[in-house]
Amino acid sequence: MDGKEGSMNDTHSDNTKQAVALSAMGFAVAAALVLSSVPKIEQSGAGAAAWLHDIESGADHIEPRELARDLLADPTLTLVDLRPAEEFARFHLPGAHHMTVPEVCGDAGRALLGKQPRLVLYSNGPAHPGQAWVELRRQGHRQVKVLAGGLDDFKAEVLTPPSLRENATEAAAKADLAAFALQRAFFLGDPRPNPLATWATDPPELATPTMVSPRWLHQRLGKVAIVDTRAADADFAALHVPGAVHLPVKKLRARTGNTELFLLPDEQLARQFGALGIGDATPVVIYADDKMQDATLTAVALLHLGHRALAILEGGVLRWATERRPLVATPTAPVATTYAVRPNADDFSITADQLAAQLTPRTTAILDVRPPEFFRGEKSTEARPGHIPGAVNRLYSKDLARTDDGQWLRARADLESEYAALGLAKDRPVVAHCRTGHTASETFFTLRYLLGYEKVRWYNGSWTEWAERKDLPAVTKDN
Repeated sequence: MDGKEGSMNDTHSDNTKQAVALSAMGFAVAAALVLSSVPKIEQSGAGAAAWLHDIESGADHIEPRELARDLLADPTLTLVDLRPAEEFARFHLPGAHHMTVPEVCGDAGRALLGKQPRLVLYSNGPAHPGQAWVELRRQGHRQVKVLAGGLDDFKAEVLTPPSLRENATEAAAKADLAAFALQRAFFLGDPRPNPLATWATDPPELATPTMVSPRWLHQRLGKVAIVDTRAADADFAALHVPGAVHLPVKKLRARTGNTELFLLPDEQLARQFGALGIGDATPVVIYADDKMQDATLTAVALLHLGHRALAILEGGVLRWATERRPLVATPTAPVATTYAVRPNADDFSITADQLAAQLTPRTTAILDVRPPEFFRGEKSTEARPGHIPGAVNRLYSKDLARTDDGQWLRARADLESEYAALGLAKDRPVVAHCRTGHTASETFFTLRYLLGYEKVRWYNGSWTEWAERKDLPAVTKDN
């Protein structure tokens, strides 16, 4: 990862670097004098000159944000926590080994260094890490560093909300918020399986639309295309899944007035995906942040082109971070390819006129997933208030449960019974719509590919288009 890019970057003035280097040298020299359990450091010669040069150049330490960046990209980086055992038990950085100074300088430390030569030492202050660094450096280990400022500075610079950090500006805090959420999930989240994670099928190969787990995707990094659908370019640039390409959903839809509404024409969609290195047979995994509808709308765009080898990442990027899987700021350079358009591949969309033709007789169930007050016409931001005659209302987010580590679909049995209570049946046609088709894409994907409603269709134009069409009926009562 480039240390100069992303919201986690940590630039320091020359004076600050010099001060840190002098401080590091001070505690290292002190460590050499007080550490009686290790051989005496030579005061002259090439060996002494080498480790003193490391101190003066700053090669002896690593800054908190640099360590956070490295841990996010490579969770296997070896850490040694030199604090008392009770403090380690209360909190420690993920994967850290608890050792005393003699232990890390002895056989146990050498065993760690034999597996992973790069090692970072930390404590509350500089004394113990400095002692250990001097002895390990004397033993010839060149890739050992000390965490500058100790764990307290790491908490202050990495785990404190951006708005509460020292000298934070409102603009900087806002820009850093998305990266902070992922950092916090990575370092403080509970990586144990979430009890709500029941939908990932994790197939051997992607063949039909489905949901996959972070573990499944991690095992296939570099073997599948990964699409990050978060809205902000800065959020993607700060941290993303390795190899992911960025495609916010606004780039998939044409702007109508003040609203992104209909999907772009097939040829334009194909060019969008092809430019990102995605061909018509490429396996694709799509993720969002806390807006699963962004991932499902991207999935619907691919389905519209006839794509089948696709999946949604369960729990999104936040769950990925909570499970301490790698996150990077390194930009992906996709190799453009040609996405071959399949004519008439879309067998699930429905137009306003097609839907209107099914109102009498009522052979199709219409599911409006907007908020109830908009369904009833009490509120409106469109040309007319109300809803399509005969529609039933269920807010899309009722399918979801939010936790600290992502957004999850609720239990299958609960969704099955709640949709059945609305009068929806898997052998009866269903049309899902919202205001612009965005959140309805989530309902459509859930019904069609997770719950098995074979005859569900998606109305892209949704209430925005319907309300503008004065020739189409609208009501404000519940039915």
